[in-house]
Amino acid sequence: MAGIIHGREALVLAVTLWTALSINDFLLLSEGFLLLAPGWLSSILLALLLALVLQRLQNLPRERALGLGVLAVLVVAASQAAFDVTAIVTLGPHLLPGGLGVPGFAIADTFDEAVLQFRMSLLWNVVTFGFYAAALALLNAERRKLDAEMRALRYELNPHFLFNTLNSVAGLIEEGSAGRADRMVLSLSRFLQTTLSLDPLHDVPLAEEIALQRDYLAIEQERFADRMRFDIRLPDALAAALVPNLILQPLIENAVKHGVSASRKPVAILLDARQEADRLILTVENDLPETDAIPHKPPGMGVGLRNITDRLQARFASRWRFSSGSTAEGRYRASIEIPLRWA
Repeated sequence: MAGIIHGREALVLAVTLWTALSINDFLLLSEGFLLLAPGWLSSILLALLLALVLQRLQNLPRERALGLGVLAVLVVAASQAAFDVTAIVTLGPHLLPGGLGVPGFAIADTFDEAVLQFRMSLLWNVVTFGFYAAALALLNAERRKLDAEMRALRYELNPHFLFNTLNSVAGLIEEGSAGRADRMVLSLSRFLQTTLSLDPLHDVPLAEEIALQRDYLAIEQERFADRMRFDIRLPDALAAALVPNLILQPLIENAVKHGVSASRKPVAILLDARQEADRLILTVENDLPETDAIPHKPPGMGVGLRNITDRLQARFASRWRFSSGSTAEGRYRASIEIPLRWA
């Protein structure tokens, strides 16, 4: 929200101040409003220009943004003063009885009028700029806070993932499958090399996210070759849709841990992507073990579920939905719904 405060509300501030000034002059002098109307309209345009300039400066370093902002305020104030003086000198003789010599309105000379108008315009624009500077500081603080939160949540996945995968390697070694354990370690090394190079703050195309999940499932299939089947459904039209990187990882891990690992029968895992209007819906399903009492969420889901919801909240605010639970068909389903965006 802070990113739009100084763009929209800076304009509202300037328009309100200049409107109040024009109404005051209209009450004091019936012809004053007609005389000041051009200046009032120009103040709106210049305020909009100032707001746009300040908004463009928000991505610059703070010191440079403030310096250029001060320069912009001075230029706008000088432009407003010049326009007002020109309007008074040009329109005054035609709109005011007696020209510029009306009692109570006369200005000694054009220079004094220019100084007065510059000071008034500078005052209003300083108020606007002060609001912008405060909003810029708030925006930078929010960005730093969000960046730290996103990085912490993203890196939280690595220990969780490593714990589960190393348990799988240990299981293979206990079974005497040293060759499969060796392949699994090599696959894990390649997978980690890819995932650790990802920027936690950058989204990735859905095709890349699903490719990473294929790599992870290939690692787990070394352990559950005879008990795990997986089906990935990704329409070509959604391949370029953007998603937070590794957002599906906790769901896939839990499908393997609480579906495949807990069952003696073959378990099917489904990863499905679909579009509904302007929303992207990602679903992971897996068969439930026969002994499960069909719980609302499988044991151990807490860490992964919390990580997903925290990341979605930090990334999309209120524009996301997450649901999970068992189905009538004896499967467990978890779905993520986010705005549809493109690479």
